[in-house]
Amino acid sequence: MKMEPRIARRIVRNALLSLFLYALPVLLMFATFYLTNQRPWEKKAKKAQAVLTRK
Repeated sequence: MKMEPRIARRIVRNALLSLFLYALPVLLMFATFYLTNQRPWEKKAKKAQAVLTRK
């Protein structure tokens, strides 16, 4: 069964839109880290190191 080109384009468009919406929160999170110069994973590592040195 041959698919109409219009339907095929619509499926591709919807798939790309879905991927974009799925990735958007992650992209926004990295943009926020970049703009605010925050590195939460570094704070966690420093905190863990401080706990280890106290023991």
